[in-house]
Formats: sequence, structure tokens, C-alpha cells
Amino acid sequence: MNAETIKKIAKDCGADLVGIASIDRFKEVPGPENPSAIKPDTKSVIVLGFRILRGALQGIENGTSWGTYSGCDPTGFSNYMQEVTYNFCRQVENDGYETVPLVRCSYDLRNQGVPVSPDRPAPDVIIDMEYAAFAAGLGEMGDGKFFLTPQFGPRQVFSAVLTDLELEPDPVFSGSLCDHCGACAAACPACALDEKCLVESTYPAGTLKHWKLRVESCRVCTTGTWPRPYSLGLEPNRTGAACGRACVKHLEAKK
Repeated sequence: MNAETIKKIAKDCGADLVGIASIDRFKEVPGPENPSAIKPDTKSVIVLGFRILRGALQGIENGTSWGTYSGCDPTGFSNYMQEVTYNFCRQVENDGYETVPLVRCSYDLRNQGVPVSPDRPAPDVIIDMEYAAFAAGLGEMGDGKFFLTPQFGPRQVFSAVLTDLELEPDPVFSGSLCDHCGACAAACPACALDEKCLVESTYPAGTLKHWKLRVESCRVCTTGTWPRPYSLGLEPNRTGAACGRACVKHLEAKK
């Protein structure tokens, strides 16, 4: 199996986007979010992207139906995403390799367990899915704390597959999708995005930057946010909210 074959299998299974990162792009990433802490012999991290349908935002944009978005929110179509990821992993394992499928979990669920030994992290290792997508060359982080891809802007969610199959990695994305227009911050009625405070997270493959998000303000927004399951403290999914829709429209207008 090579990278081209892997991508074809993933898309045939139903993924919209596929990117590959080598495990060296996760060196020095802390244990609670490092793929190697889950599967020590990981050689490649394969990231699958799933689009949030553009039409799912129409009901919110027209002020007539928030439910049109809920079915395409990660909480609504995660079963499909998990099924595609599982079927993809089955085909890779049929060829003799091992896979660990992962979906995004709430990051505040880390460090809830007790380490099995002093040299290991607590058994709640959750990788940073946005960084994994960045390391796999799928896009970049925008100012509004949306991960942006050339194909869908902020309209996607990701799963990841850890494998002992060594693959040629994709180059890290070098373009510029976010033009710092500020439309996302201007659209937020709760002023949840602080344009004066830039948050930077440095990783082996590069630095992710975004404006600080005041989660306590974001969570009371009524413009189309959707809560994430099992985590009342984590920021809600904002793609369908005023900030996310402003980003979508701005990027569409640039095309």
C-alpha cells in the first residue's frame, strides 16, 4: 500500500478529504495529546475530512429552521463518520497493517484517569484533531479559531487513523486561506472573539494561530451554535453560528 492507494480507499469509503502526516510531525507533542502514547509503533497519521453540507446552513441563514444544521453537525452525523472510518480501517487491516481509529473528543476530558505507570500519561489521551489536520496538509487555522480547508472553508470535521503503515506524508499547507478580514468577530453578537489577543500553539510542523475565544460568551450565543456532547465547558460547534456563517460567505465571495 502507498499513499495514493490509501487515499483512494478512503474516498471510496466516503471521506471527502484525506491527508497523511508522518509521526515525526508529532515529536515533542505532550503525552496527553501524542498519537504515540496511544500506539507506540505509529508511523503515519491519516486524517479523514467530512464536509458539513452547505445547504444545511440555509435554515439558519433564513431564520426559519435551526434543525437543518443539526443533522450535519458532528453530533448529528458522527455515526456516518465513524462508519466510514471503520470501513477504511478494515481495508487497511485486511492488508496486514494495524489501525487505531479516532474521532474528536472534548479536550477537557484529558487527565481524568490514573496513569498505569509514572512514565505514561493518564489513560485519556486525546489528540488535537485540528493540529493533526494541519500536519496532514489539509489546511490552516483561521483567526476565528476555525480550521479552514481550500475545499470547504470551515465546513468540515475530521477523524484520524493511527497506523504502523509507513506512508509518504503530504506537504504541510503553505497557502493563506484566512485574510484576517474580521468578519467572524464582527458577526458575533456576544463579542466572544478577542481580536486584540492572539493565541499561538507551536508544534513540530508549524504554529497554529487564532484570536482568543471567550468560551463563556460563546456558549450563550443563540445564532446557531450547537453544544458538543459530554462537555458543558468546551466551546460549542460554531460553524452554523453567525461567526462561522460569516466566514463561509466571505470565503465564497473570494472565489
